[in-house]
Amino acid sequence: MTHALREALTRDARLMGGVNITLGFDGFVDTIVRVIRQKEDKRSTYFESIREFGNYTVGKSGKNFSLELEERVTKLGGNMPIMANALGQLGFKPSCIGSFGYPDIHPVFQQMSANTCLHTFANPGISTAMEFSDGKILLAQMESLNKSDWTTIKNAIGIQAITALFTARDLIAIVNWSELDNATELWRGLLSEILPNISASEKRPIGFFDLSDCSRRSRSNIMEAMALLKSFSQHWDVVLSLNLNEATVVYEALTGESRSERQIETIGEMLYEKLGIDTVLIHYSKEALALNTEGIHKKECIQIKNPVLSTGAGDNFNAGFCAARLLQLDITTSIEFGHATASYYLQTGKSPTAEELLAT
Repeated sequence: MTHALREALTRDARLMGGVNITLGFDGFVDTIVRVIRQKEDKRSTYFESIREFGNYTVGKSGKNFSLELEERVTKLGGNMPIMANALGQLGFKPSCIGSFGYPDIHPVFQQMSANTCLHTFANPGISTAMEFSDGKILLAQMESLNKSDWTTIKNAIGIQAITALFTARDLIAIVNWSELDNATELWRGLLSEILPNISASEKRPIGFFDLSDCSRRSRSNIMEAMALLKSFSQHWDVVLSLNLNEATVVYEALTGESRSERQIETIGEMLYEKLGIDTVLIHYSKEALALNTEGIHKKECIQIKNPVLSTGAGDNFNAGFCAARLLQLDITTSIEFGHATASYYLQTGKSPTAEELLAT
């Protein structure tokens, strides 16, 4: 951890509770599992990589076979709850609009930081995350979430309450567009019914977007969402956060290339030029880079061998990055804050407090 980041955490941690944050719109109950490859004398070995698992399943083509999953933990899930919880752990007090259970909040979300304030409109999705050394496979059941639309949220929470939650904000994070069938409609609802009724202030909020894995979304869907980001830019300083896979998918959608093998910097430069937003942020297991009017900013991260938990690491990175921006740190230090938060999560399976980060 650099001196600048350590100094900021020491100096500014007390200011975090006075920052106004709203996040939306998902919510999942996550079960994290490992896939058992073999058992002998009641001891299990596991599929270590996605490639190994994939080769095994392909080899079973034309046959019936079964797999056993070993549960590691059941926990709160979804990009928004994990990111909100991480911000809460750092000392911020975010308000959250999500599918936490309806009409009553699901007990799993009682694990969230006491600093979070939850507004719920639907039952959560159910996600099973199969973790491997080189990635994870997420299997989701989302009936309630997929039925939820802009009208659902307005009826459950109320238009006045929603307007208040988007007024005088320092950060607004809208995440997991890819997994919500009606996400684009939700975006349009904000743009047409909420934001025009909010008076502009001298200080524009950060509008932070994370698409999640958009591989199964059509090119036209992705291009429509990217066009809406420009509309949000009229109200907010828009940041689009992507992992390497998501950046490649969006690049292919915008350029029409069937397959991209370009360098990450080239992909980032094209996205920044095409999208016309404040910041494009691309992060993956080795490094992250951000592009804004000042140019390209890069920072490598420490490799974590045998992580305790990997599902949610990207959301913790996003929380750390946003925390630094809210503390008005420069963008390279903000990337470092993201790396530090994600690294702690990978090593411990939980989001850090500011004090825990300082102790690393």
